[in-house]
Amino acid sequence: MKQTVLQKSKMVIAFLFITTFLFAQSNNDIIKEAQKLLEDNYIFLDKAKETNAHLDALMKKGFFDDKSPSDFAKAFTKELRKITKDKHLRFLSPRPPEQSQEDTKASFVQNLSRYRPPMLRGFKLMKANIGYIDLAYFGGSEEHLAKIDQVMNDMLIADAIIIDMRRNGGGSPTTVNYLSSYFFNEKLLLNTIYSRATDHTEELWVADVKGVKRPKVPVYILTSDYTFSGAEDFSYTMQSRGRATIIGEITGGGAHPTRGFSLPNGFRIAIPFARTINPVTKTNWEGVGVQPDIKMSANKALEKAKELASVKAVTYKDSFFEPLEKTLATIEKNKTTNQESKADIHKQLILLTKTGMINESEINAMGYYYLQNNKPQTALIIFESNTQLFPDSANAWDSLAESHLGLENKEKAIEYYEKAIKMDPKGGVGENARGMLKRIKSQ
Repeated sequence: MKQTVLQKSKMVIAFLFITTFLFAQSNNDIIKEAQKLLEDNYIFLDKAKETNAHLDALMKKGFFDDKSPSDFAKAFTKELRKITKDKHLRFLSPRPPEQSQEDTKASFVQNLSRYRPPMLRGFKLMKANIGYIDLAYFGGSEEHLAKIDQVMNDMLIADAIIIDMRRNGGGSPTTVNYLSSYFFNEKLLLNTIYSRATDHTEELWVADVKGVKRPKVPVYILTSDYTFSGAEDFSYTMQSRGRATIIGEITGGGAHPTRGFSLPNGFRIAIPFARTINPVTKTNWEGVGVQPDIKMSANKALEKAKELASVKAVTYKDSFFEPLEKTLATIEKNKTTNQESKADIHKQLILLTKTGMINESEINAMGYYYLQNNKPQTALIIFESNTQLFPDSANAWDSLAESHLGLENKEKAIEYYEKAIKMDPKGGVGENARGMLKRIKSQ
């Protein structure tokens, strides 16, 4: 009985194998289906037709006959690109056979986002207050946008930023646009994507971001011949708008968004269905790559960027602090203040806090510098601005009270010490304010 069942099983397997063999489509049949997809979807119809004529001639010669799946995929991709020169256009061989249950489980776990290679390889603050960001690709999820928010928040204190695209092969246009948007305040059109299949143009404008924008910070982008697709998009967009200096090698030259299609026998084809058109240059980097502003070996690009950024970082920092320093110096020179000078200082402190150049405690420290150097009127202006910028800070009100005390305005000092106590009744600031009130009232 067992032998009969075994024999029947063997016959079924043999039948399935013969049936699959007889009905499996030939390489030429697969090419014909790919040709239809190419003509329906490829961004340049004339190139699709020319490529299909080239493939027809090759099939007549039997060029693709009897090739293994792997060799077929390589040969087909090579011939697809002979006329189009499009590095995004590619034909892919079938995926490996199904794994065992244990292997499938392992694969599932490895594909969880926490185990995938990270988009952000790393970031750090280097000498001369230069920020460095190394991106592996542009992921397309909300999680990846959150990573950009995180790193840009940490880069707030940087006076120049270097972004490394040398090992970045591309990714989501939406994420590219999101990172680009951090460097522009204006509502600019950064990119357009035209799809031939739908005859539709998508416009990518400067987007709102969850962090603080850096529209003036010097930016340097590092490139190599590996830099491709979305990484080129970011580099080209920033360069065309004059927002970055590109340093390194000419990039790969792939500017066409791509979509995958399934074909018989497990084969797949990736077809560029759209074309990126930069609104400034009216063209893109397809086939020619992004041309660096400073062309040099990719492995030397970082050192060159650091050299340039260290100079620009000083200029950037000075552009923010010099107006404030000039106004404060004028007040000290004239030994007087007016509403105009107060408004100037407040306006400059707003700008410095919004751009992350200075925070509440640093404004407070600035005020104490003038207070301790017997310049209470200047200190008062700074402390007043701090309470307007950070009205919920007990410490800001406590400092303002102390500046009034230095000017012997006990009534105002008492008012603001009491405000600090109310805001921080059990904390250290409140305790200090209570002590100061006790001293004032005992005099």
